[in-house]
Amino acid sequence: MLKLVVVFAIYCVATSFAVTLTRYTDCGSKADIHSIVLEPCNSEPCIIHQLQNYTTHIRFTPKVTHQNANNFATGIIAGVPTPFAVSPKNACGNGLTCPIQAGLQQTYTATVQCPITTPLRIAAKWEVKDENNEDIICFVFPTTIVKH
Repeated sequence: MLKLVVVFAIYCVATSFAVTLTRYTDCGSKADIHSIVLEPCNSEPCIIHQLQNYTTHIRFTPKVTHQNANNFATGIIAGVPTPFAVSPKNACGNGLTCPIQAGLQQTYTATVQCPITTPLRIAAKWEVKDENNEDIICFVFPTTIVKH
């Protein structure tokens, strides 16, 4: 029994790695992004498995107050932006408390499933837009999609 518990504990630790992204590009955020943590991921560029769930923790400070916030995800494949469905679309009440107050540091946590079923290298773009369709948060990071 002890052997089974030890094996399970090692499995949990081995499959729950997270990395703080350093190789990302801010693409017009109206907030100061302090850190972006992606899990499970153990190095950059992240190896993302098809149809697996990934959680992002974004620590940021908005420069202005925003009433609403919506999620957008895009894969940039060979320079062509391809939008992906995000659920839930509304970030308010799903990781963020709205209105989002200017100057108040927050951590936004969102979980999405990798929608791509073909192995390839892409640039992943994540945006959280406000009621005026302006980016509160916007960043692009390299990733490689692999079979599960």
